[in-house]
Amino acid sequence: MACPWDVPDPLCCDCWNTADPAMKEQAIRWATDVMYARTGRQFGVCEVTVRPCMKRDCNNGTGYWGAWWSGSLWTPYLWQGTWFNCFCGDMCCCEPRCQVQLAGPVQSIVEVTIGGVAVDPSTYRVDDFQWLVREGGECWPMCANMDNASGGTDVWEVTYNRGRVVPQSVLEATAILACEYVKRCKNDSSCRLSSRVISMTRQGTDFQFVSPEVMLRLGLTGVSEVDDIIAAYNPAGLKMPPRVFSGATNPWPRQQTWP
Repeated sequence: MACPWDVPDPLCCDCWNTADPAMKEQAIRWATDVMYARTGRQFGVCEVTVRPCMKRDCNNGTGYWGAWWSGSLWTPYLWQGTWFNCFCGDMCCCEPRCQVQLAGPVQSIVEVTIGGVAVDPSTYRVDDFQWLVREGGECWPMCANMDNASGGTDVWEVTYNRGRVVPQSVLEATAILACEYVKRCKNDSSCRLSSRVISMTRQGTDFQFVSPEVMLRLGLTGVSEVDDIIAAYNPAGLKMPPRVFSGATNPWPRQQTWP
């Protein structure tokens, strides 16, 4: 699990209130990890702190990358992986004058500090869940000091909440799955995790089961309402969200991971 989920207590689960707190905590942890993986590892919001770095213009070192061009009437530029010809006179503006790309999706900005001093939140915004845009005529530092410790001189840091908010229905399905894990731990006969019957002959005692390998390959749990939510949010059974790599994009900002 990359980010914690706020899983509610399951409804219609009689054994939940009588279960040991440690057992419930373990059941929620298991159910959250399973639902995170089965829904394609796409949900969860974490607070992260990164050190962005602006990218200078390749021609003269004075402009901002992806913001301004000057010169001939037809100026080629690269926008989101596609080349365009910009019909300009002296100058062409296709983006904000000052912005930096953050690894998104950006849900909210907690704080932006430069040299340990917080930047006024009214002087910046977020576009397209990834671009931190400076307003009011000022710009972000062109070169951030990566050698100094957090809060030091010339250190530029952005603390923000990154990720996709977990849908309420996914949280509720996670709670249902946690209930089934508690039932299994308590040897409750109503536990549905081991129920993989696809056909039954009562008098002839003929049962047919779905193999565990098939369930894993399909990304299902065997609990019908939980599997309905999995199919709704991950119908193609993806293991993780698709990613696009391009040499035309800015490098992701640096993030301290230890200590």
